[in-house]
Amino acid sequence: MPLPVVTIVGRPNVGKSTIFNRTIRRRVAVVDPTPGVTRDRNYAKTEYDGLDFTLVDTGGYLLPSEGGELDGAVREQTLIAADEADLVMFVIDALSGLTDTDHKLAKIILSKNVPVVFIANKVDDTTQVGLAYEAASLGLGEPVPCSALTGYQFAEMLDSLAAKMRELNLDKTEKVDENELALAIIGAPNAGKSSLVNRLSGDNRMVVSDIAGTTRDSIDTVIKYHGKSIRLIDTAGLRRKRFKLSGLEFYTTLRAIRAMERSNVVVIMIDAELGLTQGDVKLISLATQNGIGIIIAVNKWDAIEKDHKSADRWLDEWRIRMQTHLWVPIVFISALTGQRAIKVIEYALEINEERNRKIPTPELNDSIGTIVNNNPPPAIKGKFVRVKFVTQVMTAPPKFIFFASHAKLVGKAYKRYAERLIREKYTFKGTPIRLSFREK
Repeated sequence: MPLPVVTIVGRPNVGKSTIFNRTIRRRVAVVDPTPGVTRDRNYAKTEYDGLDFTLVDTGGYLLPSEGGELDGAVREQTLIAADEADLVMFVIDALSGLTDTDHKLAKIILSKNVPVVFIANKVDDTTQVGLAYEAASLGLGEPVPCSALTGYQFAEMLDSLAAKMRELNLDKTEKVDENELALAIIGAPNAGKSSLVNRLSGDNRMVVSDIAGTTRDSIDTVIKYHGKSIRLIDTAGLRRKRFKLSGLEFYTTLRAIRAMERSNVVVIMIDAELGLTQGDVKLISLATQNGIGIIIAVNKWDAIEKDHKSADRWLDEWRIRMQTHLWVPIVFISALTGQRAIKVIEYALEINEERNRKIPTPELNDSIGTIVNNNPPPAIKGKFVRVKFVTQVMTAPPKFIFFASHAKLVGKAYKRYAERLIREKYTFKGTPIRLSFREK
């Protein structure tokens, strides 16, 4: 099932990004005293007290009268994030006191009936706790005073968050059928996601059941194909009729993240009329980071003007723009007519097998290990990297470790070379692979 989504909201400069960074225990969000620095949203999977969740850092909320066009986009993203959240961390600055913006945002959050953990940040010691409790007038309950910057009572704040999550049963996990392939259909709005699900489940007359998904407003469709059980996860349609472009991209990304957490393989739908967009590239990157199998489905292929070289030109552009993803299969489809739609299922089953493939260590060393030692990285200050052996330590996604002398000298370019060797020998079609060099 998808991880619960916890979203941090508040006006600018109340310390949201500092809370985000301290919670995930690494610096990701840019922290700056200038209001509005967090423009792009930050997402991170994290864990506290045995609870796994996705933490979302939003930009500072400003009233329409306070900001410009960019602030309007951030405001919209904040509201979308609140809509999608299982739990909201509402943050105020206890030192500067409440503002009209705090009151307005609190009313909006209350109207959404989303559970809240109320945080009064920038409280550095017990003498300032009284400032925090003045904020109870917002109607969000009793605030938890803390300082994300110094760490004062931060563990207590996280304890409150964990208690709230357990109260809401956000610590429960759904039993997953290990024999079932979970296939998420993601992509920009109007790329044809639901049309593809309808085509695959309808035309082939292999629907087993429609199941209400744990992702909001989604329906999982379980189908059978050649005796294999496949759960199609369709990300839900837009609730809001009019999104600005930035809000639309944020919504798409958040929905995609939730779908990926439930899937083995994702189909990234690309509109043939629009071509490969930056939003598509972002989704590909997210899937790669999450180790999920990837299929690119270029949809509406029937709707564009083309000749016998159109597909070749599209693939040429892909090879230029996505040189690190030449292992991703691409299929040109029409969800409307059904043209090549079944190839999506065939690729998904093949990729899922590739993700779970395990190469024996002796075989790896006979093939990859020998080649690497015959073509080692360049020596640095007289130090030579010598690979002792290579082994695959996990599957789904496949991960390889090269044990070597002076392993720290191995750069990114050589790691890409090692990955290319593995793919040339074993393919691993459609699946990201991980590899690292360790000292031996």
